[in-house]
Amino acid sequence: MASDVVMFPGQGSQRLGMGEEVFDAYPRLCDRADEIVGYSLRELCLKDPHGLLNETSYTQQAIYFVSCLMYLAYAEEYGDEPVRCVTGHSLGLYPALFAAGVFDLFEGLEIVSKRGALMQEARDGAMVAVLGPQANDIDEHLVQLEFFDVDVANYNRWDQVVLSAAKPRLDELVPRLEEIGHRCVWLPVSGAFHSRHMEPARREFARFLREREFAPPTKTVVSTTSGRTLGAQHLLEEMVFQLVKPVRWWQTVTYLARTGHKTFEEIGPGRVLTKLSAEILGDESSPQAEPRK
Repeated sequence: MASDVVMFPGQGSQRLGMGEEVFDAYPRLCDRADEIVGYSLRELCLKDPHGLLNETSYTQQAIYFVSCLMYLAYAEEYGDEPVRCVTGHSLGLYPALFAAGVFDLFEGLEIVSKRGALMQEARDGAMVAVLGPQANDIDEHLVQLEFFDVDVANYNRWDQVVLSAAKPRLDELVPRLEEIGHRCVWLPVSGAFHSRHMEPARREFARFLREREFAPPTKTVVSTTSGRTLGAQHLLEEMVFQLVKPVRWWQTVTYLARTGHKTFEEIGPGRVLTKLSAEILGDESSPQAEPRK
């Protein structure tokens, strides 16, 4: 049964073996994608012989492509019409825009390749997940502790947020957060994503995108940075500023439910968004979700 909201996951959902169920169904698309990226996406996802699957530039290409193929398979099975709305967690914006007809599969892959390369270049930053019932008060705690140069990168759930900053500042902050009862988990990333530290990448990405023309979305696309519906006039702004703004997943899912969306389907590797969204909407039987970045 098709759902009226389709959700696409972001970086962190990659796993060895992802895409196994769809690669054989779309051999021509796979061949063309391999020409664009210069290597075998199928081999990366299924075997990862060179240990690159968790490298940001490769990760983003792989997750985008697998998510798009899985969406094509989903649309073939259920038809495109039942999907009223698409949204995505960070990188997940791009398969969402593909599903909404904003660009084709291969232009999206080119854009994601540039995005991933720029994010891969961002160094000296770090990210920490803050877990527990006090996580909802993190903004207030950052002010009280006078860490004004630390940004909230993700509001994943009321008890799970992610902080992004220069590594030395987080080294100072984490013990102080733990002293007041927070549980902190370092994330395996090389940069301070979704923070002011991504400003150089944002500027370069804007230069890369500004000459491109995008089609108006054929479905409702909901931004997870602003919560608003993205029209054609806001697409470039969303793609560019998403790099320096937080992902507001908790607020977005709550908004969608409040505005009448009842069924949510995650398309892409893993089920982390499914778990997060069920927990946000009150399904207590859901397993504990992993921190997202």
